[in-house]
Amino acid sequence: MARFLATTLFLLLLPIDPLLADSTYDRLNALVQKAQANQTQAPALSAPNNPDYSSDNSASSDSDQVIKRKPPTLRDEAFKQLLDKISPLTPDQIIEMRKQQDKTQQAVATTPNTPPRPVSSTLTIDLSPGVTPPVIRLSAGFVSSLVFVDSTGQPWPISDYSLGNPKNFNIQWDRKTNTMFIQSTTAYSSANLAIRLLGLDTPVMLSLVSGQKEIDYRVDLQVQGQGPNATAPITGDGLPNANPSLLSVLDGIPPPGSIELGVPCGKGRAWLSNGKLIFRTQLTVLSPAWSATVSSIDGTRVYEMNQTPLILASENGKPIKIELKGL
Repeated sequence: MARFLATTLFLLLLPIDPLLADSTYDRLNALVQKAQANQTQAPALSAPNNPDYSSDNSASSDSDQVIKRKPPTLRDEAFKQLLDKISPLTPDQIIEMRKQQDKTQQAVATTPNTPPRPVSSTLTIDLSPGVTPPVIRLSAGFVSSLVFVDSTGQPWPISDYSLGNPKNFNIQWDRKTNTMFIQSTTAYSSANLAIRLLGLDTPVMLSLVSGQKEIDYRVDLQVQGQGPNATAPITGDGLPNANPSLLSVLDGIPPPGSIELGVPCGKGRAWLSNGKLIFRTQLTVLSPAWSATVSSIDGTRVYEMNQTPLILASENGKPIKIELKGL
């Protein structure tokens, strides 16, 4: 535009020949029209389709383009490097990494073999010389409870104990009650445990074995004798006999080859086995006299007696009659 104005001014200052005035004027007029046409078309080519477009918007757009094209500074490069150090992974990569980590933790926590089957049982402790000590089956990560009772089913408090391998086994005991908790700290180990009961001179010996297919969750250890909390027998003049064959019945397992008899609801269960009557109940049998009996800490008792269709028992201090069906 400045060049056009200078050229126009120069032509106007030139001396004009009268013969060439018309042609010079025509040429100058053509140049002016061409310049005006170019000036008019230039904004139109750069303007957007929006009819509200203005020269201010064009200037603003050009300014934004200049800012966007501005080369990154040293501060921008340092900030980008800091982000790469703090979070080098993308969000998708972080999610995938956590999934793999969860699978790894699950694989580590999964046992290579089938978990041991829990078992609750009752064992009779025979303190006679030459008797093989009972075996307590343990497993790493599982706690087993040992409960000591006397022949009448009453708690027999523990006075002391000694563990053969304290490195591989852990024992918890409050030094007051008849219950202790024992746990194996390794997958496969063995040891023995000696326990002294209150008022009993002979220690109770147990064998401890871990890594078995079955684990003793709870073991009621019934010692043949009367402890400091023993109850006096209702009938008879001696100590109730502890028959080891009745322990499975105490655990709820019917005698092999027996016939179950009908018992009133809530009074217990009865079986006819080898000509004897086996009666499992939480009541105290008064009549007939039994030949053998075992009991657990929860008050459940198993009686072995002669066949009879009627049993006299005590329930909450009151005598009741129990009629058996099926004899």
